Amino acid sequence: MRDLIVFGVLTDMMRGRPAVYATFSSYDEVAHHSGLERADTMEALRKLDQHFARINRARRYAPRPYKLVVLSDHGQTQGATFKQRNGYDLGELVERSIERGTMAHIAQGDENDAAVGHAVNEATGTNAAHEEASDTLSDRHVVALASGNLGLIYLMEEKRRLTLEEIEERHPRLIPALRDHPHIGFLLVRSAEHGPVVLGPRGAHYLEDGRVEGEDPLAPFPPNAAGHLRRTDSFDHVADIMVNSFYDHELEQGCAFEELISFHGGMGGPQTRPFLLYPVELPLPSDPIIGAAHVHAVLSGWRRLLQGQTRQGDAPLTAPVPE
Repeated sequence: MRDLIVFGVLTDMMRGRPAVYATFSSYDEVAHHSGLERADTMEALRKLDQHFARINRARRYAPRPYKLVVLSDHGQTQGATFKQRNGYDLGELVERSIERGTMAHIAQGDENDAAVGHAVNEATGTNAAHEEASDTLSDRHVVALASGNLGLIYLMEEKRRLTLEEIEERHPRLIPALRDHPHIGFLLVRSAEHGPVVLGPRGAHYLEDGRVEGEDPLAPFPPNAAGHLRRTDSFDHVADIMVNSFYDHELEQGCAFEELISFHGGMGGPQTRPFLLYPVELPLPSDPIIGAAHVHAVLSGWRRLLQGQTRQGDAPLTAPVPE
């Protein structure tokens, strides 16, 4: 996959395409199973470095100037998984806490698996994965999805998001079982009376007005956590209950709801601290870059700037890079 991606980038550069974007998944893939700084993980990173150098050297042969930007879309956080700590997974916890119905628990797995699956489906004109998932979920009353230390619980009895009050009435044991679990940090639900609310073991954070009752469940998480959760709550298909694992600052650990010892998807730890490596002559906004939409705006702005300079016949935008 990595060699194929490098070949595609080099081919696009030699054709003079105005912008080339590629995803290199090898470090992420290995780190999920080995950890952030194990020998095989660092070897994957060294190989990525070599491929970046290869792409960088190819710029001098391209018919137009190129800038090289390396973007990490996220970091990773480590820790024993939820199942390793408890002997059961999130789906099993939900299943024994609901009053009635059947359960489907689907772990998302590695992004590289999904990328390969999408490529095969596109090449063959099939959508087998989607059809299989549809068959799995069609007769289920509750669905639990896992993405790193983020869990999504869908109560399928209505074709809409249930309110906190409705969940408490229909499944009175579910919210307490999740809220009081030692390896769950907080829940995001929507109250009919108070709007989006974050529930922790000893307190609640009301997102509409910022009011906190008891201990703030967002205290162990980044200062912009509330803003991200307000955005998540606004999505059309947000889960009835969003679950985030605990995070221990001293050990720098959380726990994934799928079987990955190094993970991303929720909040807590270095998973929420990506990086942007860029040429120093490109301008940055004065305010912090927070969230995918802001990153997109920065990259789009750079592209417009560089295309404008090229059309105006300015000096070459690519300076020689020392070997």
